Amino acid sequence: MRIWFTCCVLGVSMLLWAGKGTYAQTEKQERYRSYKSKSAVSDKKGLLTEADQLKLSNPNAALDKVQEALALSIAEGDLTTELKSYLLLGEINEGIAAWSLAKDAYEKAHELANSKKGISPELIKSVVGLGNSHLHLQNLDAAVQYFLQGIQLTRGQQQNQLRLSLSEAYYQQQKYDGALAAINEISITKRLDGTFQTLVEIQRAKIETQLNGNAKLGNIYSNSLNKAQSGSVVEPEVSQSLQKTKEEIAGTYRSRKQYDDEIELRKNAIEYNQQVENFAEVTKDKVEIGKTLEAKGEDSKALKELEEAGKIAESISDANEKSNAFLLLAEAYEKNGQTANALRTYRKYASSIAQQLRETKRMQASRDTIIAKQKNIERISSDVSLGKEQDSLQEATVYRQQLIIYGLLLIVIIVAIAAFFIYRNAKAKHLANQLLALKSLRSQMNPHFIFNALNSVNHFIAEQDERTANKFLSEFSALMRAVLENSGQDFITLNAEVEMLSLYLKLEHYRFRDKFDYELQIDPGIVTETIELPPMLLQPYIENAVWHGLRYKEGRGKLNVSIAPKNGDIVVTISDNGIGRERSKQLKTDNQRKHKSTGLQNIGQRLAILNDVYRTHYRVAIDDMPNNTGTVVTIFLPTTNSIAA
Repeated sequence: MRIWFTCCVLGVSMLLWAGKGTYAQTEKQERYRSYKSKSAVSDKKGLLTEADQLKLSNPNAALDKVQEALALSIAEGDLTTELKSYLLLGEINEGIAAWSLAKDAYEKAHELANSKKGISPELIKSVVGLGNSHLHLQNLDAAVQYFLQGIQLTRGQQQNQLRLSLSEAYYQQQKYDGALAAINEISITKRLDGTFQTLVEIQRAKIETQLNGNAKLGNIYSNSLNKAQSGSVVEPEVSQSLQKTKEEIAGTYRSRKQYDDEIELRKNAIEYNQQVENFAEVTKDKVEIGKTLEAKGEDSKALKELEEAGKIAESISDANEKSNAFLLLAEAYEKNGQTANALRTYRKYASSIAQQLRETKRMQASRDTIIAKQKNIERISSDVSLGKEQDSLQEATVYRQQLIIYGLLLIVIIVAIAAFFIYRNAKAKHLANQLLALKSLRSQMNPHFIFNALNSVNHFIAEQDERTANKFLSEFSALMRAVLENSGQDFITLNAEVEMLSLYLKLEHYRFRDKFDYELQIDPGIVTETIELPPMLLQPYIENAVWHGLRYKEGRGKLNVSIAPKNGDIVVTISDNGIGRERSKQLKTDNQRKHKSTGLQNIGQRLAILNDVYRTHYRVAIDDMPNNTGTVVTIFLPTTNSIAA
């Protein structure tokens, strides 16, 4: 029945689960319907145009507009606008250097672009975006693959730009020959953008530095300086590339101990950065020159450069470069024994570090806000997309749910029927096992009884009482025939049990005739032929009374066995006025204390199995006489096993 109940609970749980899923789907459908109702009056293209204008100046506001445009395009099924939304989302993340998020956005855009036939500008843009994202994430193999794919898809200036990016990917892989080959494949024409030509020259310079140690950044700095001095604007892209490449080449010079080449390169950079008023970069170069001079052993010149760096650092806002300049200057003062100057400079360093921490926290907070907003965009987009699918399949879903419910009910019925048969078989098997165990316990009574009886025979032989021993054996053989005849039965009549008890009591009285007398009383109202009970049920309690109670009593004892009806049951009372259970325990030897009463334990197990198998209620109560002057055993025999008269 437990299995049946479990099946019912399982069926109800699955139905409740199905209902709960329907509720969750409705919530997403409401979000989808809300955006769908807005799509008729909203300008998705206008939203993307505004977001594009704000992507660099106000990424937060740009994300709000992309979120709305993306949700509206999904609700309306406008794949083109959805694709453009993901591309713009990738560009916004590029602007804040969130390259992992940019990669995710470009991957979604690439998937949508591939679903359309042919080569589209959006496909090319997604490929380029993926290449740049993987490059910044140092997934260089993936970056190379996307750049090569982009080169196959493009022509002209866009293809040249991708070759430059491919060269950078090879360079970071330390495949300098491949990087140079990619640069050499760039088509240099008169129409080629001047800024791009400069970027190509910068890339070539750093590759050649790695290949032959000869950098050609000097001319590039000179040209850029002349351009700045003439009032022309040097493109930020060129300046950033110059600074980055300068650091890479300078690092190579230092690792090769080409200190003079590094110093000359940094002086060219200082001259250029002073002209364009990039004093943070000037500070950085002077600090690095100071470190290089220290490496050369020119400590006085190094201190002078670091002092100049410290003076410039006073006026810049870049907390990172400021703190670096003050720290190295303080260490130089300390090295030269100028303790007061070192202490003063350390204080400036501490102040700049505090400023740096404040700026970092502010930037991190802004970045966290933008990232959290993008997670919200992903969630809303997912909800709207799911809501759309659910809404379009609502009728089919209801039908499927009905089929599922009927199917579940059918499964529950089948499982319940199967469980019923399994339960019935298990119950039958359990019954068979219990009967087998009962038979085993019953068979154990015979050797136990025989062993105790043979002890008595042995006692008579030991006392050389041959006549009594012969008489005892004659009575014992009669008892054994009765025991063996009844041992194969689950139940015997009370009359048969009383006959065996009479023989047993006579045998025990032979041995302990000077120790006790006994009396066996049966109520005349009991028809012993109509009452059934398990064989050898009463004998172990009588044996226990003789061997552990009366045997050690000083003087002659008395054993009473009475059988009488009471409250619908047959009650067997076995009482003795022996030494009692407490005194019996005290007289036991250590070996006897370790030995458990096999007969009584066997009876307890038999009664438990009988009550379980036959649904009967055999009970045994063992009580002490007042002042431990004996023991009373009360055995309740239910009359449900009576044989019809």
